[in-house]
Order: sequence, then structure tokens, then C-alpha cells
Amino acid sequence: MRTIRIGTILDLSTVDWRGHTVFMVFCAGCNFRCPFCSNSNLLPMNSGGEVNLSLIEDRLYANREFVDALGFTGGEPGLQSDAVIELCDWARKKEINIFLNTNGSNSMLVEELSKRHLLDYVALDVKAPLRPETYTQVSGLNRSEDALDNIREVIRLCKERGIHLETRTTIVPTLIDDNESIIEIAESVRTADLYVIQEYFPFEEVLDERLRRLKSPKRERLLELAQSALAVGLREVYIRTRQNGMERVIAND
Repeated sequence: MRTIRIGTILDLSTVDWRGHTVFMVFCAGCNFRCPFCSNSNLLPMNSGGEVNLSLIEDRLYANREFVDALGFTGGEPGLQSDAVIELCDWARKKEINIFLNTNGSNSMLVEELSKRHLLDYVALDVKAPLRPETYTQVSGLNRSEDALDNIREVIRLCKERGIHLETRTTIVPTLIDDNESIIEIAESVRTADLYVIQEYFPFEEVLDERLRRLKSPKRERLLELAQSALAVGLREVYIRTRQNGMERVIAND
């Protein structure tokens, strides 16, 4: 049976891919345990429910007048590669654009989709500087070396295959919120088309109870961190907040 395990479907999103209306599929299951995760209900592989791919295809096609892209987030879509590839193949035949939000831990999915010309836009979550000791802490992994190799490969593939790459870092007070970390991340994602520094928000679903008690970083602090990223030489840097959405940041004179 052609199935995929999902948490939910968002029939129309205008915030995941700028300039596009996206039909978003929230895949169940994740191999990371980021303490600041706000989709913690989707972490277990047996979370959500199993649905036939035809249900997603029919629902997307019924909304075709209002959306121009099929998107995957989670959870981590890379854990259900076969189903994602099959849905992308169907979408491409219908001339629908394809968006993937991923933690980057399965570069083979990006490799396969790009080889088949089934991928238009990747939003890659770069959670911390690409060093094992730091990434292990922020991602909740026992060891992060394999994940880091895959993340670097996703960055390389997107550059090589001409796939638009957005890299994202969530600023979490006490965990990842210092200028040095942002500079190090920015240096690692130089080839990305844009870098987004986004606001952490203490949703009730945040995995670590201690982080739920934190306040969101101030917009002014995000702007300061964006200046640090721009100083490295990135082409486009944005901040994203719940109140103001996406804002492009221009380097100070």
C-alpha cells in the first residue's frame, strides 16, 4: 500500500516559501531531539497517522487553484524518503513546484530528488555551528558526526544542482544566541541563497520544559546577529519574527 505517516496537512501556507502558496505535509517521526522543538508531538515514529498517498494527491489537486507548491516538513521528511519521492514525482507531473524543509540528516533524499529534477527549494535547519560537540547538544543526538556530514552534503548538492537553498537558525536564549556561533554558521553556509535568523517562541509543545519558561529573543537582538552574519559576506540575510514575519537586513555602513 502506498502510504505515509503524517501529523497533519496545512492546505495553504504563505510563510514557508516566500512568494509561493504551499500545500504543507507534516511528516511524522524525527531522528533529532532538539530541546527547543515546537513540534515535539511529531517526534515519535509512531506519532500521527498512516494515510494513503492518494488521499494527499486528491486533497492537493482539489486545492490546485489556490496553491502552486507541495511542501514537506515535520518531523523529518527524510525518514520517509520513498513516500516523499513518490509524491514529488506525482506533483511534478502536475507541474506543481516542490519544497522541502529538512534537518539535513538524509542527504540521499536531496540527491535522489535533485537527480530526478523533483526539487525546487530546500529550507535547511542549521541548528548550531557544524561541530560535533555543539551540534550534539543542540540537536539532542547522542553523536552528530554522521548528521553533520549529511548537512554539509545537502549544502554542496544544492549549490551543484542549482537548487534554491534557504538556511535557517533559531535563536534560543541560553542555547544558541551568541554572535560567535552565528558567524561560524554563516561561514559554513556561504553558498546558500539566503540565511534566516528566526525567533524562538516558547510554545507549550516545546520539548524541554525549562525552555518553555524563557522569553523570546528581542527583535533588536536578532538584528544584531544578522549584522554578524552579513559581515561574513552572505548575500541575503533575514530575520523572522512572529510579529513582523520575514524582514531583510541590510549591512550597516
